[in-house]
Amino acid sequence: MIFRTTVRSNSFDECVHSYEKLAAQFEIKKSVKKSVKTFTLFCCLVLLVVACSETPRTATNFCRQLAIEAPLIGDPPVTAADVAAMLARYERLSKTAPLVIEDEWKSLTELLAVASRVKSNDPESVQAVIEMAYSTEKDSATVAKWTRETCGIDISNGLKVAPSS
Repeated sequence: MIFRTTVRSNSFDECVHSYEKLAAQFEIKKSVKKSVKTFTLFCCLVLLVVACSETPRTATNFCRQLAIEAPLIGDPPVTAADVAAMLARYERLSKTAPLVIEDEWKSLTELLAVASRVKSNDPESVQAVIEMAYSTEKDSATVAKWTRETCGIDISNGLKVAPSS
């Protein structure tokens, strides 16, 4: 017994057409995959740029941060906790210190860091802070003058003053 099937003349065309449809869908899927990969890469790059960026070191940004810190910056530190709090304030300001006073500000921040580690019963430790305080006196005067003239804040006492022209 031989079974015969009838072959339609357009079955080849239908087969080719169905493969073309399948290939077109696959190409769409490939292009969608490529778009998703591109979008993901772009998002990662944006996140990297945002994560690595920092506050610009401008006078305006520094003065804004100084205005926030000013009420307590003029208080002389008495206890170790006061010194640590003052050091934290100076470190926050250090992140926005403009290039004009950056080096001077860093030396003042370093002075506070050394003072925060001083051992009051160790004469050498106390002497090191005293010597560093004398060596940063010029930097302190420079920063105080700049903040008074630029920000209108006298950091020696934390009070706002009118900027000089």
